[in-house]
Amino acid sequence: MAAALSTALSGQAQAADAPSAIPDYEGARQVLQTTQVHNAVSRFLNVTANVGADGGSGAAAPTAAGAHGDQQAFNLNDPVALYELAPDFVTGKAKPTAGNVARLSYLASLATGANGHKATVLLSSTAKSGGSWHLAGVRDGDSDVSYEQQTTGRSMVFTEPQIHAWYRLNDNTVEPLNREAASGLRGKRAVTLADYQKLVHSRYADKLPGSGYDRKGLAGGYGLASTPSPPSSSPTRLGVAGVVAAAFAGGAITVWRRNRRRPQAS
Repeated sequence: MAAALSTALSGQAQAADAPSAIPDYEGARQVLQTTQVHNAVSRFLNVTANVGADGGSGAAAPTAAGAHGDQQAFNLNDPVALYELAPDFVTGKAKPTAGNVARLSYLASLATGANGHKATVLLSSTAKSGGSWHLAGVRDGDSDVSYEQQTTGRSMVFTEPQIHAWYRLNDNTVEPLNREAASGLRGKRAVTLADYQKLVHSRYADKLPGSGYDRKGLAGGYGLASTPSPPSSSPTRLGVAGVVAAAFAGGAITVWRRNRRRPQAS
């Protein structure tokens, strides 16, 4: 008999991610309560349970839209904001200020299965969707939310998705939160925001959409010498989409390997 599906919105959004700071926050909460999200998360938890706790020791076969199987019970938290490196900051069009370094990319909601398995639900808002939030994908684990929770009232957390790096901006100082970020700062414990802009400018300014690099079809991935590239990362796409572990098309769900490496940028 199928297990009952349990969804409990916790109301634990961080102060920096209060409804007033996120467009149509209530709309996002409503999306998380839809049947589409419930079924997608349940299918994802079922698939990842079969391929291992890391969510992708091997690629899983797609699960068809109608093949729900036994639905897993899970709890779903209120969404929090995820911020990513902003293209204008990379190119230098925007000055190195706290308001320019990052942009809102996704809302993330932590799903916890009855067996303790965790996954992150990602919501996206685009002009194509009329600015309303919609399901973008599900990623295994809770790393995105865990990093975001390191935000304080005087700081913000953002990601440099091309190398899966997470940073905290405190006043005018950029601090690494994971190994990839430490490599991104060349081993330094902290750098000024201006110095960080110089680093990312040298890495990506000539690899953005519309660049010669992009037109040549060389968007194969970017990695530092000591840092493996994230799954499906691309220097021409400044977005968390590069590290989403599952995508939905036509109601199907496909899980990819989390440890897949992409070619180094030349």
